[in-house]
Amino acid sequence: MTDNPALARAHPAHAGLSHSPQGLCAGIARLLDYAPEELEADVSLIEQGLDSVSIMRLPALLAAEGVTLSFAELIQQPTLDAWWALIEARRGLAAPSLQAVADAGDDADFPLTPLQQAYWFGRDPGMPLGGVGCHLYQELDGQGLEPQRLEQAVRRLYQRHPMLRACFINETCQRILPHSPWPGLTVHDLRQASRVGVAEALEQIREQLSHRCLEVSSGEVFDVQLSLLPEGRSRLHLNIDLLVADVLSIGILLRDLALIHAGLEQQLPVLEWDFAHYLKAEQAARAPQLATARDYWLPRLEELPDGPQLPLAREPQQLGRPRFQRLAMRLDKGQLQALEHKGRQHGLTLASVLACAYAQVLGRWSASQHFLLNVPLFNRQELHPCVPHLLADFSNLVLLEVDQRQPLDFCQQALALQAQLHRDIAHSAWPGVEVLRERARLRQGGGQGAPVVFACNLGPAFVDDTCRQQLGEPGWALSQTPQVWLDHQSYPMADGLLLNWDAVQGLFPEGLLEQMFEAYRNLLLWLCEHDWQQVAPLPLPADQQRVRSAVNDCRHATPAQLLHQGFFQQAQAHPERLALICDQGQLSYAELARQALQLAGALVEWGVQPGEAVAITLPKGREQVIAVLGILAAGAVYVPVGIEQPPARRDMIYQRAGVRVVLTDTAHRDGGIWLAALRVVTLAQARPAAALAQPLPLAADALAYVIFTSGTTGEPKGVELSHQAAMNTIEALNRRYRVSAEDRMLGVSALDFDLSVYDLFGLLSVGGALVLPADALRKEPQEWLRLIREQRVTLWNSVPALLDMLTLQVRDAGGLASLRLAMVSGDWVGLDLPRRLREAAGRDLQFVALGGATEAAIWSNCQDVDAVPGHWRSIPYGRPLDNQCFRVVDSQGRDCPDWVPGELWIGGAGVAAGYRGLPSLSAQRFVEHDGGRWYRTGDQGRYWADGTLEFLGRLDHQVKVRGFRIELAEIDLALERHPAISRALSLVLPGSEPQLAVVLVAHEPLPSTQALRQWLGQWLPEHMLPDSWLTLAELPLSSNGKVDRAALLWLLQEQRRGIAPHSAEPPQGEWEEAVAALWQELLEVPQVGRHQGFFALGGNSLLAARLIERIARQFQLELSLKDFFNAATVALQGQLLASRREQRPVTQNAMVEGVL
Repeated sequence: MTDNPALARAHPAHAGLSHSPQGLCAGIARLLDYAPEELEADVSLIEQGLDSVSIMRLPALLAAEGVTLSFAELIQQPTLDAWWALIEARRGLAAPSLQAVADAGDDADFPLTPLQQAYWFGRDPGMPLGGVGCHLYQELDGQGLEPQRLEQAVRRLYQRHPMLRACFINETCQRILPHSPWPGLTVHDLRQASRVGVAEALEQIREQLSHRCLEVSSGEVFDVQLSLLPEGRSRLHLNIDLLVADVLSIGILLRDLALIHAGLEQQLPVLEWDFAHYLKAEQAARAPQLATARDYWLPRLEELPDGPQLPLAREPQQLGRPRFQRLAMRLDKGQLQALEHKGRQHGLTLASVLACAYAQVLGRWSASQHFLLNVPLFNRQELHPCVPHLLADFSNLVLLEVDQRQPLDFCQQALALQAQLHRDIAHSAWPGVEVLRERARLRQGGGQGAPVVFACNLGPAFVDDTCRQQLGEPGWALSQTPQVWLDHQSYPMADGLLLNWDAVQGLFPEGLLEQMFEAYRNLLLWLCEHDWQQVAPLPLPADQQRVRSAVNDCRHATPAQLLHQGFFQQAQAHPERLALICDQGQLSYAELARQALQLAGALVEWGVQPGEAVAITLPKGREQVIAVLGILAAGAVYVPVGIEQPPARRDMIYQRAGVRVVLTDTAHRDGGIWLAALRVVTLAQARPAAALAQPLPLAADALAYVIFTSGTTGEPKGVELSHQAAMNTIEALNRRYRVSAEDRMLGVSALDFDLSVYDLFGLLSVGGALVLPADALRKEPQEWLRLIREQRVTLWNSVPALLDMLTLQVRDAGGLASLRLAMVSGDWVGLDLPRRLREAAGRDLQFVALGGATEAAIWSNCQDVDAVPGHWRSIPYGRPLDNQCFRVVDSQGRDCPDWVPGELWIGGAGVAAGYRGLPSLSAQRFVEHDGGRWYRTGDQGRYWADGTLEFLGRLDHQVKVRGFRIELAEIDLALERHPAISRALSLVLPGSEPQLAVVLVAHEPLPSTQALRQWLGQWLPEHMLPDSWLTLAELPLSSNGKVDRAALLWLLQEQRRGIAPHSAEPPQGEWEEAVAALWQELLEVPQVGRHQGFFALGGNSLLAARLIERIARQFQLELSLKDFFNAATVALQGQLLASRREQRPVTQNAMVEGVL
C-alpha cells in the first residue's frame, strides 16, 4: 500500500519502487534507460551510471509510497541491496501529505526564494558587477517560421506557465499577473537585405538583446523576437530572466512552445500546481532537515575559503554594468561516452568528472588551491506529478569546498570532490544563499562570496527533435548573472555535450580566459584517452613557456675572477689612482693594496687557514675596507658583524660562523666582553707582520663571505656566498651600466648588508673610487648630499628609503647633478621616486630597481625605470641578470601561468652554497629541479604576459584577519594611489581579535580617517579596510635602512592604549540617534557606535533593503543600495539623511514620533 495512491499512480514510470526488490530494480533501470537484468544488486549504482541528480529525485518518489529516506542515506551506500534494506526498515513511517499544505492560503502574492532574492539584489546598479538581470539570451536558427502562428503559440505559452507572467514587487514578494504585458512578437524583416546587410543587422540585434535587462517589476520576464531572413530562413531570439526559470525549465519552455506551435498542445500534461503551491510544499518537506543542515554548515563557516583567487585586470567594483563573453566547446558522442565509461569504472558521476576538471584548471590559475565553487543544484522535488513539467527556478546553491593542496592523481581528486559534494547536497536544506549570508555576517560583511560557478545540466537533451523541426537549431547564446565572475555550464545535445564558460568582459587580464578554457578542453580530451590514476597534466601554455625561456636565457661567460682579484690588478696597473675617500683621509690603490696584504700576512701568521671564517666588527671607514681585502687576500672568508649588534646576537653569529679571529678597533676591543675562545685583534696589531707578496690563490667557487640575516626562528642564519657567485652579479651590473674608473660610489650601506658587497667590489674591480661617510654621520642625509656634491659621486646604491631621504634634502634643482645612475633594492620602491629623484638631480639619470636575495648574490634581476606607466601598481622586478633565472612556483612545484602569484625561485650562477651550519634548513630552501639548483625565496611574485616579473611581497606577510587571508602589500599599494600619500605600510595588531592597522607618510594634508576609509573602499573590500590609522612624518628605519616594523607596531600599540576604540563613540545628534535605533532593531544588537560598519555588525543586502524601506516609510526619504553602501556607518547615514531632508523641506508632522 502506498500512502498516496493518487500520487503513486501519477508516477507510473517509477511506481512500485518500494513494493519489492524487483520493483526497485525496475524503477532504477527505467531511470537509467537500462533493462532490469543489466543491473547488479551489490555493485554501486554510480558505477553503473546513476548520477546524484537522479538519486535526489528518489526521496520524493519513495515518500509518495510511504517510505521516508533522505539523500544522505541513499548516497552513503548506493546499491540496490542496501537501498532495499533501508526501505524495509522504514516501511510504514509515512511522510505527511503535502497537498493540504500546498493548497493553503492565497497564492496571489508569494515570497521569493533565497536565490531569487540574490538575483533581485544583484540587479541594483550600486552593487559591484550589478545592474544586470540574471538572464539568458538564446538564438535558434530555423526555416519557414510564420510570425502570426508563432505569436499565437507564444501567447498560449504565457497562459500555460504562470511564472512567465510573474511580476516582482520587491525583494520579498512576487505576484502572478492574469495577463502578460508582452506587447506581441517583434519581427525584423531582413528578407530583402544583402548578405552583408543581414550580417550587420543580426549582429546589431544580438548586441541589443544579449545584455538586455528585462523590467521584471512590471512583469516583463520573457520575450520572443523573430528575424525573417532570405531564402526562407529565420532566427528566433529568446530572452528570459532566470528569476523565473532554471536550466531544466528552459528545456521545458522550448519543448512546450514547439508542441503548441505544432498544434500538439493536447499532449502536454495538465498543470494542477504552480510554483507558489510547490514552494509551500517544499518548505514543509524541508523543515525536518533544516536544523541538521544548519548544524552541518555553521561550524564550517569560519574556515570556508573564498572563491578561486583568479588574476584580475581590475577590481569588480571598478567595472560599471558588466558585459559578458562566452567561450564554448563540444564533446562529441564518442568523447562523452569515454568520459562516462571511465568515470563509472572509478565510481564517479560525469558531473563530478567535469567539476574536478574545471576545479583543476581553476586551481592552476588561482593563487590558492583551496577555494569555493558555487554549484547550482537543480533540485526540483517531485512533490506532485506535475512538478517535472513546471516552469520556474527550482535551484538551490551548494557551496562546494575544493581542496587541491595535495598533488593527488585525478581519480583521487575527483573522488574526494564527489564525496564533499554529496555531503553538501545531503545538507542542502539550509539554502546556499542563506549560508553565504551567515558567513558574511560572521566575517563582518566582507568577502567576495562565491563568484565562480559550476552549473552542470546533464539531464535530457536541451533541445528535442520537435523543437528543432518547429523552431530551429540552437545557435549563439549568452547568459549573465550579477556578482558572478565566471559561469561554467553544460547542455546535453543530440550530438554530444555543449560546454560553455560565460565571464565578465574586462575583469580578467587579456587572453587569460581563453588560455584557461583551452587548458580545460585539453584536459577533458586527455581524460578521454588516458589512465586517471596519475596527476592530470596542466602544462604552462606553450606561448607562455616560450616567453619564459626567452627572458631567462641570459647566458654569458661565467666569471673566473675572485672578488678581490680585480682590485689587486687595478693596484698593479694604476697604483696612483684614488681608491678610497673617507673622513680619515684618502687611499690610493697602491696604499690600500699594501695595507690589505700586510693584514693578510698577519692573518696567516696568526694561523688563519684558507677557507676559514674571520669576523669584522669595525665602524664604517677605511679599516673596514682594509679588513675585507686583507681577509680575502689571505684566502679566508669574511664575516661582517656590526658594532651595533647586541652582544648576545653577536656572539651567536661568531659561534655559528665558526670564527676564531675577530678584527675590531681598540675602543671596541677594550670596551667589550668577548668570548674566551676568540682572538680579538686590531688592525694596528697587524703592522709588524710581513706583508704577502700577492693574494693566496683560490678556486673561483671558494667561499668569499658569510652574511647573517634574520631567521624565522628569531635566530640569525649565515648565508655562504662564493667568489664566483658574487662576481657574476657584479660583472653583470658593471657591463650593463658601463661602470668604469671614472665612477665614484657613495657607500651608505652597512658592511653586514649585502649591498655593501657591490659598493666595495663593483667600483674597486674597475678602478673607480669608493666614498664613505664617517660612521657617526652615516645615517645623515645632509652628509650624503655634501659628499655627493664635493666628491662628484656618480653612482648611488641603497634601499629606497635612504634615496627618498636624500631627495628630500635637495632644495635646488640640479643638487644631485653629478649622479648618473641610481640603484635601489631591498624594499618597495615608490612609484613617484624616479620622478622626484630626476627633479632633484636636474638631469635624466638612469634609475634602476633591483631585486633578489642575499641567498642569490646581492641581486638577480633589474628594471630600468623611465616614465612610470599608469597601470603599474609598483616598480616591477623586471628581467633576470646575466646567468641568473627565475621561476614563479605554485604549492605543487609547477610554474604558475602569467598573472598568477606564486613563490619566487632564483636559479643560476648566483645561488648561495647554503646556510652555515644549518644543513636541514639549507636542504629546505635550496632545492634541485630540472638539473639546476634553485633558492626558494619565500617571496611572492608573478609573471606578466611580456615576461616581466612583478614582486608581490613576502609570503609570510600574508595574514589572516576575521577569517580572510590578506596580502598586506595590496593595502599599501592601494593607499599609495592617493594623491596625498607618499608611503603606506600595513601591519596586524595582535590580540584575541587581530586588527588591521596602517601607518601613513603624507606629503600634503590628509583628509579625515573616515574619508580615507571611504576612498580606499573604491579599491578594496570591507574586510581589508584598516581599523587603526597612524600618520608619521617619516617611517622609522632599521640599521640597514629598511623600515623598522617592530618600531611601527610599538607606536600603533601605544596609540591604541591611549585612545578609546572609535567604534565605542556613541551616536551624536537626532539623525544619528534615529539611524542607530533602526540598526539596533534590525540587527538585534544592544548598542551601535557611530563609526561602526553596518556589515561589520552582521548586516547583509537583505537587511540593507529592509532598512532602506524603513527609512523611506518613516522619513519619506529615498535611498538606493548604492547610497547605502557609500554611507554604511551611523555617522555617514545620519549626515546623508540630514542633507537629503535639507534639500527637500517637509511638513512639521513628517517626523515620526518616538523616532526623532
